[in-house]
Amino acid sequence: MRSFSSLWRGFLLAAILFSGAASLARAAEPVLALFDADSPIDSLRAQGVELARSDDGALLVKNGENDSWPGVHLTGEWDLRAYKSILLDVQSTSDEPITLYCRVDCADVDMATLDGAFTREISLKPGERANWRVELPNYLNVDVRKSLFAMRGKPGGIATDAYSKDVKIPFDKRKVIAIRPFENQNKRGDSWKLYSISVDPYSEQELDRQKYLNMTPDEFFPMIDQFGQFKHGEWPGKTHSLNELRAQIAQENVELGQWNPVEFDEYGGWLNGPQLEATGSFRTEKIDGRWTLVDPAGRLFWSNGVDCVGFWSGTTPTTDRERYFDPTTPMTRNANSPLAQFVGSSSNSINNYYAGRGEYKTFNFSASNLYLKYGDDWREQGAKNAVRRLRSWGINTIANWSDVEIIRGAKTPYVTTVGVTGGTPYIEGSSGYWGKFPDPFDPQFAKRVRDALAQCSDSANDPFCVGYFVDNEISWGDKGSLAKAALASPKSQCAKIAFVERLQAQYETIEKLNASWETEFESWDALLAEPFKAGDQKNLNADCDAFYLEICRKYFSEISAGMREKAPKKLYLGCRFAWTNDLARKAAQEFCDVVSYNFYKRDVSDFKPVEGVDKPVMIGEFHFGALDRGLFHPGLVLCRDQIDRAQSYEQYLRGALANPWIVGAHWFQYQDEPTTGRFDGENYQIGFVDVCDRPYPEIVAASRRVGYNMYQIRENSGARTK
Repeated sequence: MRSFSSLWRGFLLAAILFSGAASLARAAEPVLALFDADSPIDSLRAQGVELARSDDGALLVKNGENDSWPGVHLTGEWDLRAYKSILLDVQSTSDEPITLYCRVDCADVDMATLDGAFTREISLKPGERANWRVELPNYLNVDVRKSLFAMRGKPGGIATDAYSKDVKIPFDKRKVIAIRPFENQNKRGDSWKLYSISVDPYSEQELDRQKYLNMTPDEFFPMIDQFGQFKHGEWPGKTHSLNELRAQIAQENVELGQWNPVEFDEYGGWLNGPQLEATGSFRTEKIDGRWTLVDPAGRLFWSNGVDCVGFWSGTTPTTDRERYFDPTTPMTRNANSPLAQFVGSSSNSINNYYAGRGEYKTFNFSASNLYLKYGDDWREQGAKNAVRRLRSWGINTIANWSDVEIIRGAKTPYVTTVGVTGGTPYIEGSSGYWGKFPDPFDPQFAKRVRDALAQCSDSANDPFCVGYFVDNEISWGDKGSLAKAALASPKSQCAKIAFVERLQAQYETIEKLNASWETEFESWDALLAEPFKAGDQKNLNADCDAFYLEICRKYFSEISAGMREKAPKKLYLGCRFAWTNDLARKAAQEFCDVVSYNFYKRDVSDFKPVEGVDKPVMIGEFHFGALDRGLFHPGLVLCRDQIDRAQSYEQYLRGALANPWIVGAHWFQYQDEPTTGRFDGENYQIGFVDVCDRPYPEIVAASRRVGYNMYQIRENSGARTK
């Protein structure tokens, strides 16, 4: 599944919230100013900065050039249970874009691990002023909190240890002691203004809605209703009954019948655009300084897609968590319920509560809700409706990780993934979140590539298939890292053997290598024989960087060759970079038809490939989430609410359309993740539809605004490459 990506980025979001405060008996507090124009400068502690008052009363903060964390510290003792966010009024006075961070500490902060603190960030253009809202984590009954595990986000927007049972409170809003706005590793002398720091209270209605934060476990559980929704919350669009669930069918049929993009040809290409050569397959072409895809009919095509179009996104582990769920939810296949068919099992778990525990039970709320909605033909009806929706929403691509059953009859362009790393030897000395890096020098790698591609004969001959991603978010590390990982591997490691052979050709004798690397190997066999942990010597690093590039080139070239053999009509769409460096990117640009990135950020309009072979780019994943619709975690890019989420989505797509290298962008994902977390604990509010198959109207409207006009938007952008 997804970029499942990028999970480490979720920890930065540690505790946002769609609600609440634990001090529920009191009326809403007024906005509380902690620092403003009347506050003395010395009420803040400077760290690596110079402070002065500007003419407009703001605090002017000018970085020095020696401190890694230049900023200011506001310290005190505050009980902020009745407050939902810290508000910072800031303005950039720098000539270059800057990123400000705000760290908030509670009294129990561990300065080594930063447990008991959380950090947010904001990017500012030169001269830009912003009212920066930093949402505060909530305080949840400790006994309830200790009962919640295998979830990235927890009720109240608390996001801490997603994978094990909490035994402590990492952040306690009852005891806030410091607010620290700063820059990170910036020593160029930036400056910015701080007008005020204040805290924003909950309304009385918000406080009332969050009484569950003080519930005991007996009151709190079960917390999930029969549809997989949070029982203790209310929000627009929540499904309360079977009648509501089924009433959606007629309502949506009317709406879908009213919307259809007239500028799409049968593939979703630009019907009213130029007619190019029709080859019967998707291809790339650079026209007037701008990369584009061309569809099989010869029309310009920009791939506007959605990932994970299918029926499994609401699958959540139930083992050891049975008390979370409404008693009508079956826990075993033997239950006397038609919904028992949606009980499953899995052993898929990475860095998770369930990792190493073997098989565990699951329940699929996505599929069970479709069954309740449509009856026995739920799969056929759900697939048909998903395809209708995408077209109506201005989306022309069924993107990665999507259900083959939906793709098969959709007559809609699609992309797919071929996995190579799961069946080939690894570089034993390597590491990464999703596993070790494959050894492309091992003969089994080339064989695995061709064997995997040979399984794709149906899509290889399907004109609606745009191309293949091969692998997903594999761990490229820093420059030189894979070469050092090869040196740290056993002597049988093929990459290590290739590296030593390269070094022999370069240095001729082991004595010359030792002199260059400041090592003491007795022979080339000694270098090969034992795992070697490379140091940080200059010449060693240079040699490792050079061989690192060769590892990358070997990886991409073998896959490219396999594609030309087994699927010559399909585009090689790259590996979906999440963590990477310029050497890996350079190799990808040499061998891929399109280089793919999973970019979880606000804007991609200014993205540029590295210098080298000029190739187009595809965004394999991006998303935005909010906490106003019953889920506990907003995903990797936080938005204030559904309106902000829809606006962010539209702005991201407009920026991608304006970028002359980008030929497509795919949203992750079609449906929200389960409220209680998927196999790895992610429970993000990132869907176009919720767990009850109800579309979010705000993002659907935004999708139509940009999707229906995307070719004109791109044509009018004016941006060109050299």
